[in-house]
Amino acid sequence: MNQTPQFNVEDAIGDLLVGIAGLNIYTTNRTGLRLFPFVTISASVNSQVLGNYTGVYDMSVAVNYSDTAAKITQEDFDAEYCSIFEAFYSETPTLATKIQNTILDTKIHMARISGQSPSIRANKRAWQRGLTMSIICTPSEVEDGIRYLDFSEPLNSMYVGVI
Repeated sequence: MNQTPQFNVEDAIGDLLVGIAGLNIYTTNRTGLRLFPFVTISASVNSQVLGNYTGVYDMSVAVNYSDTAAKITQEDFDAEYCSIFEAFYSETPTLATKIQNTILDTKIHMARISGQSPSIRANKRAWQRGLTMSIICTPSEVEDGIRYLDFSEPLNSMYVGVI
């Protein structure tokens, strides 16, 4: 399945959370109502690393956990959030390896948790807490044909078509 790196990363992060019982997982391309408790995953490309047309992307991923304040205490909400955080954080395997193990057509070079943001949405009486990840990735060499280019040619004429 050849998707954009953003959707691939969102799906891979969602796969890491599948083991948490009762948690509904939604990605950016999912529209409609969301059932509590839920996680929304949204990836966006910040820029290309190493210059234009390199195909190496710096990506931010927001993972936001929400649950209704009417049915869950803050202590239980925080405990559930910690189980989500633990799904991402460990010394071995690294976060980049965990994400890479579920993606076939995107190469993850680096992934790290870069921040957290607690908040309460009073208008819907819901607890919400999120974390942000920073990911450096590139589309797979196999999918776009870069692997088969011959860069030994003196004029690099095969490279021009890729740009």
